[in-house]
Amino acid sequence: MIPPAGGDGPADTSTDGAVGTDAATPREDPAPVYISADLLSLLVERAADADPKAENVVLDATPGGELVDRPADLDPSTPVLTHFYFPAAAGSVSAVFGMDLGRPAGRARFLSHPDGDRRLTEEDDLAAAVLVAVPPYDTENVTAYDRRGRRRELVVVDAHPPEEYVDE
Repeated sequence: MIPPAGGDGPADTSTDGAVGTDAATPREDPAPVYISADLLSLLVERAADADPKAENVVLDATPGGELVDRPADLDPSTPVLTHFYFPAAAGSVSAVFGMDLGRPAGRARFLSHPDGDRRLTEEDDLAAAVLVAVPPYDTENVTAYDRRGRRRELVVVDAHPPEEYVDE
């Protein structure tokens, strides 16, 4: 595994509009968030390309036991974020029926905050895990939270999901 990414910056003591506090928030749920190195790199690249607009991407996981080249110390049942869903997927279905049927609810979300505030806010879409990236967009500037705004360790895994095929 690659050392944890992000989240080691100074504490944010202001809570204006924040869901929770930043590093000063005690971790009641110490379970880390695992993400593949490839996915994390792709997400920060998307955030940089979208800047000054914000990114909001649904993420999903693969059990650690299904990963190719998984680290020996990774529990096979550990969910590792490996997939993302394009934000514009199924836009026509959403426009007609008013709901997004083109992507699953997902296990996590990736958000970028071009304003540089790494805290979750009341305006952010939440999920079981939320990753927030701030400029300059690199893997060290991504912080993981749970849906209540509590910081979680972000562990980068140097492995990838198995190839998937669509039956004809």
